[in-house]
Amino acid sequence: MPTTSRAAAPPVSPVHGRLALVGIGAAVAIATDLHLRLSAQISPVWQTLSEYVYGRLGDHSAARLFAFMCLALALGSLALLAGLVKARRSPAVVVLLGVWCAGLTICATVPVDPNGEARSFDGQLHNAAALTAFLALPTAAWLLTRRGGRSCPWEPRRTTIRRLAVASFASVAVVLGGFVFTLITGPAQQEVTLGLFERLLFTVDLALLLTMVRPLVAASRR
Repeated sequence: MPTTSRAAAPPVSPVHGRLALVGIGAAVAIATDLHLRLSAQISPVWQTLSEYVYGRLGDHSAARLFAFMCLALALGSLALLAGLVKARRSPAVVVLLGVWCAGLTICATVPVDPNGEARSFDGQLHNAAALTAFLALPTAAWLLTRRGGRSCPWEPRRTTIRRLAVASFASVAVVLGGFVFTLITGPAQQEVTLGLFERLLFTVDLALLLTMVRPLVAASRR
């Protein structure tokens, strides 16, 4: 009996998508908790997310909670990475997403320099890891939609992913420009709302990750 053949679609793993959502959701919950409980200590307008490591929650440092936030986001992104590997996405996309995960891990384990203090090796490593990570993610997202087809699960969201990637690049440029400006003028004359722009970047990247994860989760509904 003759059979009708169709082009095989790449395998998509809903399990990896759900794990990614758990990690991203945990990171968002921790970030929200830090913002609410440390609002009197860390300014969301002027201070960066990394400075939550110097906040105090009663008798305890908030550093561990900040580390958990970064690691939860890294693990969620790692689940997305595994899903992309199974879906046979471009090796460049996988490598760049791996760089994003590694950068988050370094940010979780290596603290930023306290505001106004001399630059240390650890602080510079933290900044370099953060910058590399925030550049790697939108680049991975852009390459993910570079060559699509009807069988590609990410093709229907190509426009959204690319718009968010462009917004992420623009936010990185603003944050980097503000950081350089602060280095030149000094914290005492800071006129750039670096913390607010970084939180905008963080929000854009969360939306980008969720948009990249969605095709994995949607596969379970087919």
